[in-house]
Amino acid sequence: MESGFSQIEAIFFDIDGTLSDSDDQVIEEVMRRLRFLRLVFKDPFLRKVARYAVSLAMSLFNNFYHFVDRLGLDNFFVKLFPRKRKKEYSNFEKDRNLIDGVKVTLQVLHQRYKLGIVSARSEEGVRHFLELFSLEEFFDVIVSANTCYYTKPFPHPLLYAAQKIKIIPEKCLMVGDTIVDILAGKAAGMFTIGVLCGFGTPQELQRAAADYVLDSPSELLNLLA
Repeated sequence: MESGFSQIEAIFFDIDGTLSDSDDQVIEEVMRRLRFLRLVFKDPFLRKVARYAVSLAMSLFNNFYHFVDRLGLDNFFVKLFPRKRKKEYSNFEKDRNLIDGVKVTLQVLHQRYKLGIVSARSEEGVRHFLELFSLEEFFDVIVSANTCYYTKPFPHPLLYAAQKIKIIPEKCLMVGDTIVDILAGKAAGMFTIGVLCGFGTPQELQRAAADYVLDSPSELLNLLA
């Protein structure tokens, strides 16, 4: 596999749980809401329950969304929920920290590879993240949930990103923390790496056929050296 990685010219990253520790912030918020259970259960158990609940909710939402998306009813359902005002959005800051070593990793990788963001966040959410941590200069292409008709786990966002930077999918690498990222990368014909700093587990990522599973994106520097 290392010989295959030597052909890579572009690397695409998910945001939540891959570059940002926002997944942990979600878990902490769920833990806060479950604090009344601390009289009966210890924190490690509650944290496990919170992580499982969030993972299950994400899976159900993704399945429902893509079912609706296939039927072409996504615009109808979006209209059922009013958009939040910008002020309300800015008050919810789930991006508090980068995953350890991410900025240095991006600085080094940017010298050798084309880099991109492929996220299920809205365009506003992606821009907020990049501006907050001053990461705009590292990315050659940005794909949000608003860019393509289909989102991950469909390959369309990844194929779009590869086309924009004029690199064939076979020379691209997708890095993410969930099976959605891995399935999208595989469907696009790209190499894939799962990272364990988000919601994905080693077993899930391996079942999705990730080429490698790393503890965090910073380990990319050694793997691609």
